[in-house]
Amino acid sequence: MNSLFKLPMTRAWLALFAATLTVAVLVENDAPARSATIAIILIAAFKLRLVFLHFMELSSGAMPWRLVAEIWVAVVTAVILGGYLITAL
Repeated sequence: MNSLFKLPMTRAWLALFAATLTVAVLVENDAPARSATIAIILIAAFKLRLVFLHFMELSSGAMPWRLVAEIWVAVVTAVILGGYLITAL
């Protein structure tokens, strides 16, 4: 059982599970809408990065593909956050 928790994929799955629970807590506990929305978008970007690295195996893949994925996550997150913050003014 202890060796199971040493696997990177298991740790990634546990992090995804914890992030999902965090989003559920934010939604259910009447967190301030603006800060909760920003937190949820950032958590989604973190989860996407974990899926890319551990489940699509970009962590052991070619560096150009990993770089493209990392930049894509950063750019898409920035565009979504920027759009939200501009319209929320």
